[in-house]
Amino acid sequence: MDNGSGYDVYLGHWINWSRGPILGSTLTMTRTNGNLLIAFLAFFVAIVAARFWRIVCLLVHFRLSSDQPCDALYHQRQAVLRNASNPEEGFWTFLDLILAWRKSSRRPFLRLVPPLLLAATCMVIFTVAGGFSSMVQLSADDVGSEVLLTGKACIPHNIILPKNMTSYDYEAIWYPYLAREHGDYSDYAQQCSNSKQGGAGILKCGTFVQQKIDFQTNYSAGCPFGGKLCKSNDSNIFIDTGYLDSHEHFGLNAPPDQRVLVRKTLHCAPLVTEGYKDTFNTTPSRSYTRYYYGQSRDFNFTTRELYLQNFTYKYSNDYRDRNQNLMASYSVGWHGSFKTKGNEILGSSFKPIPELDVPNANVYLIFLSANQVRFAQETHDPWYTATTLAGPRVNLNTDKSDLQVYWMDEPASPLGCTEMMQFCNPSLPAGSPNRCTPLAGSFDPDDITPLFTSPGSSPSAAELELNADRIKWVADAVDGPSVSSLMMNLGAQSLTSRYSVRQGLQGPLPTNQWQRDVEHWMNSILAGNQAMFVRTAAGPTESSVKPFYAPTDTLTPTERNLCASQKILSTEYASFSVLGVVLTLVLGAVIIMLSMSLEGLLGCLSRRLYGELTYAQLEWCTNETLQLQRQVQEGLFGLGSWVGATNNVPRTKMSTQRLGVLDLADRGHPRWGRPESLEDQNWDALDHDMKKEKTELTRHNTDEITMVGKLDSGLDLRSSFSRGSTMDSNMSKSWKV
Repeated sequence: MDNGSGYDVYLGHWINWSRGPILGSTLTMTRTNGNLLIAFLAFFVAIVAARFWRIVCLLVHFRLSSDQPCDALYHQRQAVLRNASNPEEGFWTFLDLILAWRKSSRRPFLRLVPPLLLAATCMVIFTVAGGFSSMVQLSADDVGSEVLLTGKACIPHNIILPKNMTSYDYEAIWYPYLAREHGDYSDYAQQCSNSKQGGAGILKCGTFVQQKIDFQTNYSAGCPFGGKLCKSNDSNIFIDTGYLDSHEHFGLNAPPDQRVLVRKTLHCAPLVTEGYKDTFNTTPSRSYTRYYYGQSRDFNFTTRELYLQNFTYKYSNDYRDRNQNLMASYSVGWHGSFKTKGNEILGSSFKPIPELDVPNANVYLIFLSANQVRFAQETHDPWYTATTLAGPRVNLNTDKSDLQVYWMDEPASPLGCTEMMQFCNPSLPAGSPNRCTPLAGSFDPDDITPLFTSPGSSPSAAELELNADRIKWVADAVDGPSVSSLMMNLGAQSLTSRYSVRQGLQGPLPTNQWQRDVEHWMNSILAGNQAMFVRTAAGPTESSVKPFYAPTDTLTPTERNLCASQKILSTEYASFSVLGVVLTLVLGAVIIMLSMSLEGLLGCLSRRLYGELTYAQLEWCTNETLQLQRQVQEGLFGLGSWVGATNNVPRTKMSTQRLGVLDLADRGHPRWGRPESLEDQNWDALDHDMKKEKTELTRHNTDEITMVGKLDSGLDLRSSFSRGSTMDSNMSKSWKV
């Protein structure tokens, strides 16, 4: 295990179910060890290339072998095939032969180009193979390898909010932590939707298995509500994520039959205010605008009880008055109505009017106030509408009032949204009536569990628990970040229009700015869903909030397994395909062993079939570098008494025998020459041969005494010659014979 990247990453073998049980067999190691493995594989492939070339040369050499007298080019070609240690050496040597013989030999191109091309082909194949050997490392668009978290610091999804916590703990620790997390979600959506750089901490753009989850957007959707509540019936926005796979999109590593599909929709429209608002005067000079889209709930801190108000939202009409000290920035207020199975659940902050009430959907009202933000030009975006003239603005650089600016028309411009989710079992066939739940605002995990129980089956208690834990795990993660949590924790910080506000002046906005905001919300929500999966497996990013979560020992065995099944992307670790590494090593080892044994196997086969080596095999043996050297010494000058003439390494019978030297009389044409004096060496060789023959005859033919005597008399002849003898060279040769 390693903790160098801030995540406790599992090092070793695991199955990445994105690639299946065989192709997905994965080995994760540190980046340093991964680089060493890649270097080793590249070196290994180079060795395999040389051994493969050896096999090719053997077969071609045999194929071109001829027992008829041939020219020098034939013998040089055969010698190159026998002795070129790798395809690169063979290529350049064949090229040299072509250049040398192009004008003085018979058909040099026809005889040399094929082996030249063969060498070039081997070079290209194994150069590419060397490059592809690094592809056994599994990566995703150069942003890192998929790795598995250990889950050691895993925390349950549920928050316990301990009773011994003080108000300070909530206000100073917990709520700021939630705000920072949602700020990370928003920043991630802003920075990483179209970029592979940026981000920090848990929200690095290269952390999640999918940098951005795509969704389908309809910019011409109808009104999500009844009556005439929407400002437009054909220019609203509807976002549909489609079916998101818990494995592919959120990184929860699991085989296909253990995955969960999730679908989210968000349907929004700016709302009309005429007929749904009035003005409420608090003093003769102060008033509020109240909006009536349903009764809102408020909390009475005296009685510690919730109570209903007959209006939904109110906002001061004095936002343009500088004496109110309102900030020159946006503010956002919101209300939500949450439902499951058509019934409103705890947490709803208002009860929508019938026209606004959508069965089974979470309904949101989001009120946008510009306060003292003024607009550089008239804005006709239906949520940001600003056509009320605010007068000229003084240019601080010229002290001239040369810019007409505008106020936002509505004190609090309302936007209505419906949010729904759906869960599906991907193991069931498409179109199956029990494959998916209906679209709904909120879910009880118990309502999802039946999807993962086969009809008519009687699952064991363990299977039911496994399904329930897995579904609850996914449901809690995707149900966390939502429109309500964004509004609660970020408010106006969730608006993308704020990026073009400077010193209280809003730059030009497009007419669909509100749709851009809604898209940004969905990107932020999906980023938060991804982060929830990772944060749960890796533990909270801040240790101060750990007491707010249930203890780790409350995790069930299934939940612990899910903790250890979370994937992320990391550039600090390297994951390799076990199948790729094994195939590379096994195929390479087969080629190496074949190249080292093929010559011997063919020799054994030839002796079994013909009783001796074929001409092609003998030519292959004698064309070897050391055998060519033996032939030069033995064939031209009769130097040395040699053994192993068909082996890889020939040798002289006596290690003290001296061979020829270079004759440099013509340095432009060096050649081997005969030493000046060879008598002593020849007599030593004669002694050695006769003594060996005598020993063998004595051992095996003890009755042949006369033959031994002859040999003794022959050996005594040496004493009659001194080292300074001037015997004629022909006499020396006759003694050798």
